[in-house]
Amino acid sequence: MEEQKYKHFKCNDFVLDDDFREWLNGQAPEKNHLWESWLLANPAGRIEAEKAKTVIYALQIKGKKPETTDIDQQWKRLETSMATVKPLTAESKEITYGRIFTVLKWMAAASIVLAVIFATDRYLLSGRQHTALAPVEQRSDNGQQRDIILPDGTRVKLNAGSVVSYPAQFADNLREVTLTGEAFFQVVSMKNAPFIIHTGKVTTKVLGTSFNVRAYPETDDVQVAVVEGTVKVSAEISSLKQKNSVCLTKREMATFEKNRQALTISPYDEAEQIGWKDGVLHLEKSDFASTIIKLERWYGVKININKDLKPDPTWRFSGSFQNKPLGYILNVMRYPNRFSYSIQSDIVNIQ
Repeated sequence: MEEQKYKHFKCNDFVLDDDFREWLNGQAPEKNHLWESWLLANPAGRIEAEKAKTVIYALQIKGKKPETTDIDQQWKRLETSMATVKPLTAESKEITYGRIFTVLKWMAAASIVLAVIFATDRYLLSGRQHTALAPVEQRSDNGQQRDIILPDGTRVKLNAGSVVSYPAQFADNLREVTLTGEAFFQVVSMKNAPFIIHTGKVTTKVLGTSFNVRAYPETDDVQVAVVEGTVKVSAEISSLKQKNSVCLTKREMATFEKNRQALTISPYDEAEQIGWKDGVLHLEKSDFASTIIKLERWYGVKININKDLKPDPTWRFSGSFQNKPLGYILNVMRYPNRFSYSIQSDIVNIQ
């Protein structure tokens, strides 16, 4: 999917686009998360895409291949026929042939709308389309965590600064979500409907298990740590133009290194990977810049670094902090006299 290509698309453009129609008809399920993300980020494009969806369904009823003249005619009929025709009023005493013709026009327009609605419902029920054009988005801002229950009963704990999006209703044979940030999943087991999480170039596939996914945009790695069950992790390796996959079991973690384009398996430290869901902020040999980002996200503050402060590249910070105030952690970090700081509401100045 060429995202820039669709930036200025109108209704007609979407209807005539082979890729859009293929996805809409359920023939390209691998592109679901791409279209979901694009429509979510482009509200104007989503409106035009919704119009195109209506027109495509109307043309499918007629069994016609989309053409520009058909699109214009179909959309105008759907958009204006109801508005331009005045229905008979109670004050009318006489029914003329002209009014009978008007009623017939009104009924014809209404039948088109009903046919489109019927076709849409039938299309959704058939299971061919398993995502809506406007997916549900749940967001957890910096300084907070959220507990979410998905349509299938899957429980998601969303860490600070994270977003998860998913269809309002999953299909019978597939469950897909898109994650930016970090979340702990407890997936309801459904043997005939795999649960798939898209995080950039990494895809995580399960049937029913519990695991943690960490995929913040600013970090160099994407990590998937399994607590229970079995998980398949696939990563798109750009240089090979193919996907590399690994299967994980309990207490195993897959790490996709973005810079090296490498996917590896290793054991993991439970406190470091999933301690956050129990209110524990864990630092493990974290450099200064990475630690500042973690503190901003965890406490929901903005940290300003004085330009005269030159952090030593060798500084590393480790420790587990549960329910500790920000000042406590900053005092640990600055020992002995590395820097000073001040806190004013949600603004922190370090100098």
